[in-house]
Amino acid sequence: MNRPKRRLLSCVLAGSVAAAVLGAGQASAASSDTDVTGDQPATSTAVEVFTTPPALPEQIADDVAQALETAEVRAEADPADLAPPYVDRATGRIVAGVRAEADSTKVAYAASSIAVQPSEVDNGNDDPAQDGVLSGKTEEPPPAVAQEPDQVIVIPRMFYPSTPRAKYSLADLDAVKDAVLESDVPGAANMYAASVDAEHNRVVVRASALTEETRTALAGRFGADKVAVHLTPGASMAAEYTRDDDANPFYGGSTTNTNMGTCTVGFSWTHQGESYFLTAGHCTSANSDVRMPHYGSTKIGKVVKDNWNNTTGSTKMSGVPYYSGDLSLVKMNGNWMTGGAMYVGGPNSGTYRTVKGVASRSPKIGDKYCTGGTTKGELCGWKVSDVRANVRYRDGQLARNMTLGKKSGTCTAPGDSGGPIYTVSGGKVVAKGIHSGGGRDGVCLEAFTDVRLAEKALPGIVKKG
Repeated sequence: MNRPKRRLLSCVLAGSVAAAVLGAGQASAASSDTDVTGDQPATSTAVEVFTTPPALPEQIADDVAQALETAEVRAEADPADLAPPYVDRATGRIVAGVRAEADSTKVAYAASSIAVQPSEVDNGNDDPAQDGVLSGKTEEPPPAVAQEPDQVIVIPRMFYPSTPRAKYSLADLDAVKDAVLESDVPGAANMYAASVDAEHNRVVVRASALTEETRTALAGRFGADKVAVHLTPGASMAAEYTRDDDANPFYGGSTTNTNMGTCTVGFSWTHQGESYFLTAGHCTSANSDVRMPHYGSTKIGKVVKDNWNNTTGSTKMSGVPYYSGDLSLVKMNGNWMTGGAMYVGGPNSGTYRTVKGVASRSPKIGDKYCTGGTTKGELCGWKVSDVRANVRYRDGQLARNMTLGKKSGTCTAPGDSGGPIYTVSGGKVVAKGIHSGGGRDGVCLEAFTDVRLAEKALPGIVKKG
């Protein structure tokens, strides 16, 4: 079976670098068709361009991440007046901006205290050298015996967001993010990803090439201070389709064959006692059959839900008002089953970990994680660089509401699409997402769908071990 053709993209990292300063007596504005090759400051008629992304922050503490998530929910509930929130890197304080024209009640709402209860959920980390790796294929591990919790007095941590006035609201910036990649701005074909840069109250677009005409067109269409371009010449990323043979019951991280090619099983899934698995939507077609290499042409399962149009990209699932990335849900046929475990180690590894459950929160910039796939196996050392980004593949397909990450060293490769994104906690896997694509921009790039979106949009939940 041939692998699907590769789809290339470049991704955006939110942030800014110091603007280049024009020297005295420098020539006037360049010709509109002049290529832009370096940093350029924003002007009244042209957007800022930067070529070096800022260093990503360290992963924030879980309680800070939970407080940020509360602030994000508030902004999503009132997107016309509240700006996208973020964590101030210097102070660790939640910054929840409010549109300058909003009344005082909006400010009070954004500034209201956030109480975070100490979480009993350990979201894990990207250290693969933890105890809990099992060798060989066995029956699905029995569930752990629940222990009675000790009676303790729990004191919540209180967060008090700062509420500076912001020029643009979440709705303002989301509208630009959702429009810019599909706009008729000259040079739009060279733009491959867009995400909201909350800290700088703007949208950052990543482009593999840029001209002065595009800079001025972006400013004229969307506003010179509302958009910035991260220029990454030659950068590319591909939706990646090809562990070796697995047997019933099937685990996450194993190989699956579909009508679109060879991909990776993400996580085992369960709904009403039935067995399913989760993979990437671009790996399948609606109602198509899936197979496992060990069983040749035998139809192991069938696609029952997906959110991917193989021509246009992400679609909204029935009854879901938002885009949920790149997902496909496969129901197992007959006596074929999936188990609550996931392969780790190299691409030919027979070792696995049981699945503890799903992360307690959505991904945040700076989060560390691992990927797993049939081609490259387990790769750790990734760090989230963008959240809720839109990404356009070279053939025109648009993946919406994605999380982007980067790392040094070995990158993912074709065949890893659909594979698990995860951390490790107490020797067990914590599910974080489903891998969609990867590539390079001096370092490795990777795009995934937050698994919490899957649990919201699809019937059922990740199967635990």
